[in-house]
Amino acid sequence: MNLFKKKGSTFAETAKAGTAKTETANGKKPRKKSKSKKIIRIVIIVLIIVIAAGMGYKKLVLNKAKKAASENTVTTAKVETRDIENTLTSSGTVQPLNTYEVKTLVEGEVISADFEEGDEVEKGQVLYQVTTDTLDKKIDQANTSVSRAEKNYDKSVENYDKAKANYEDALKDYNEAADKYKNLNLTAASAGVITELMVKEGDNVQKGSQLAKIYDNSYMLLDVYFNASDVTSALVGKTASVQLSGGAETLSGTVTKVSSLEEALSGNRIVKKVTIKVKNPGGITAESKATASIGTLSSSEEGSFQPLTDTVITAEKAGEVAKLSVEEGDKVAEGDSIAVLDKDSIEDQLDSYNKTAENAKDSMENAKDSIETAKESIEDAKSALDEVVDTKTDYSITAPISGKVIRKDALEGDTINSQSSLCVIYDLSAVTFEMYVDELDVKSVAVGQEVNVTADALENAKISGVVTNISLESTTNGGVTQYPVTVRINDAGDLLPGMNVTGEIIVEKAEGVLAIPADALMRGDVVYVKDASVTKANGSVPAGFKEVEIETGLTDGNYIEVKSGLSEGDEVYVKRTSSGTTQTMMPGGFNMEGGQGGPGGNWQGGSSQRSGSFGGGQSRSQGSGSSGGR
Repeated sequence: MNLFKKKGSTFAETAKAGTAKTETANGKKPRKKSKSKKIIRIVIIVLIIVIAAGMGYKKLVLNKAKKAASENTVTTAKVETRDIENTLTSSGTVQPLNTYEVKTLVEGEVISADFEEGDEVEKGQVLYQVTTDTLDKKIDQANTSVSRAEKNYDKSVENYDKAKANYEDALKDYNEAADKYKNLNLTAASAGVITELMVKEGDNVQKGSQLAKIYDNSYMLLDVYFNASDVTSALVGKTASVQLSGGAETLSGTVTKVSSLEEALSGNRIVKKVTIKVKNPGGITAESKATASIGTLSSSEEGSFQPLTDTVITAEKAGEVAKLSVEEGDKVAEGDSIAVLDKDSIEDQLDSYNKTAENAKDSMENAKDSIETAKESIEDAKSALDEVVDTKTDYSITAPISGKVIRKDALEGDTINSQSSLCVIYDLSAVTFEMYVDELDVKSVAVGQEVNVTADALENAKISGVVTNISLESTTNGGVTQYPVTVRINDAGDLLPGMNVTGEIIVEKAEGVLAIPADALMRGDVVYVKDASVTKANGSVPAGFKEVEIETGLTDGNYIEVKSGLSEGDEVYVKRTSSGTTQTMMPGGFNMEGGQGGPGGNWQGGSSQRSGSFGGGQSRSQGSGSSGGR
């Protein structure tokens, strides 16, 4: 049955008519199979496309399945017991314990040198023998050195005695000042009326500075002359009768002083001055005159009066005047306060006295050390003399240390002098090398710390060293400061000077502690422990894990000590990043990938390091031995 018709004609008839026309037009027989081949090719291409699309879809489905399976994979780790160490690492070059370049003090010809490079020598072993024509001169010089050393010793003893006396005087001055400065008052040495103040508040006064003028005429002192043969010191305290000039009044007084000095008056009268204290009734002045009699003795002539006190009060100690205790016109008694010193200024004075005493003590100690040094110089000079004398004709040069001869410079027949290098000896009883430690880590290094050492040239060799010195002579490069740390290796084994080694200092160590992988620790010192009763996920943490807060301790960057919160065998969740690598969580939360985060952040890789290239070494610190929650 024909399904396709056109204007009463079948599709086949129409096709036939067309073919006939084509044959007529071309004059050739038409190709019936050409169109069939084209259709087959189209079908094949379509099949290939369909197959390729199917395979791609299958791969996409498989990849999605794998990804889903990967995302659903949960990584866990068990709490285990292990050792955790926090270490500092640096490289260096091996050096001998000691290096000694052998020299001589004499000139001469080497007549014997019975050793070779590479030989092991003992301390005191004869290395060279030198004949010298200047031995007598050396002996004379040695004798002179002994004499000079003995003189220096005598001088040192003399200096010490002086320094000791100075110290004792300074200490005495300090003790007296400390006792004196217990009282802050500057006092009057005698009674009287203040006629003039010579200081004001805020003034700094020194010992002996004038403070005020004081005057007292309540009593007057009469100086009169008596016959020298009549008066003696026995008159002191006797009562005297004083007759004022003009016979106006007679007063009673007391002898206070008899001069021992004889003086001559007119007419060759030999006299002595006698001082009589008289109460002033109110009319006696310095211009008044009077005669006196003591018992049956009478004065040779009139004498003159002077007030009992007419002087200047001076400061008995130094300091700053904080307050005046009197005003002009005030009457004061002996010992009354004139002014009060500032307490701080007093302490400054005491500090000055104390410093003087301390300096004197230091000088004494230095002088004492000089005595010991002088003694040693005498002993050294005598030893040098004995050594020169003992050499007689041949001068022997011995090994100063035990060790290996590295270089032999002087040979038999050579002429040497004091500048000549004879040989070099290495002391290889132990070796050393220097580690360079960053300024941020040097405080955690101490003398006596154990150092694990590895050598590039000695694979798998276990070498142990110890820190013997931490130098303060630091080096700075690019803003980074490092300190050289000396490590001593007592059992050098096959180590040789010049070999490159790496030292590892154990800064902190926790043995047999509970630990978890660093990447199991979450923000806020939290871990997730496997617990089937938990049916809901907590953020990125899948179901089946409960949150537990723990206390952390030391870390080496890979593992963290657990002080509390977990038990051995507990299974904890380990978080993974989107790339499939573990994301290490460190206590305190410092994110080494993207900068500092909040508490409980993380860094990739679980270690921090500081490095440099000072002195051929590199310092690296591993781990972060601190608990979380900083």
